Amino acid sequence: MLMVAAFENYLKEVVAELLESINSATPSCDFNKLPSALQAQTVYTGLQAAMTAKAWDPVKQREHRLPGVMHAVTRIARGEILSQEIADTAGNPNAEQVKSMFKIIGVSDLFGTIKFDFDSAWGSPTAQTFIADNLDAVVQRRHVVAHTASILSTSRSDLQEWNRFLLCLVTTLDATLERHIAQVIADAQ
Repeated sequence: MLMVAAFENYLKEVVAELLESINSATPSCDFNKLPSALQAQTVYTGLQAAMTAKAWDPVKQREHRLPGVMHAVTRIARGEILSQEIADTAGNPNAEQVKSMFKIIGVSDLFGTIKFDFDSAWGSPTAQTFIADNLDAVVQRRHVVAHTASILSTSRSDLQEWNRFLLCLVTTLDATLERHIAQVIADAQ
């Protein structure tokens, strides 16, 4: 469970940090030159996050949420990327969730894009679906443990393998995301 939680936190932090680098780039980026999916996600996710009260949010009434909505509108009108809102994975980071997160920033075939670098980090060639399948397996095992409190079918070697897998995945995602965001910034300046 902790490995999946750490991976989810990593995704939120690294995506938010690198998206924020678009906002702070010098010279500044032209919002209209950013990938269209990122533009759309900024507008829709940013406004939805401001307008929708979370279960734990003490401000529930619409009229009391207006200052936050107006702040999001102002940021969007300035051409800012609402990095924290986009980076929220809204759940466990399974393969589909991770793919959709990267698709928003313009990486359409994430697991195909990272396969060569992942295989290098892993130390041997892997099957085409290895990354997605293993990520889903790790997240699924987390669900089983979290909802049944049973870890009987999880061995120490499973945990070591999943840890190794997530370390290779994080290393590869870091490098890919940094290169991609650098190119997005260069294209939008």
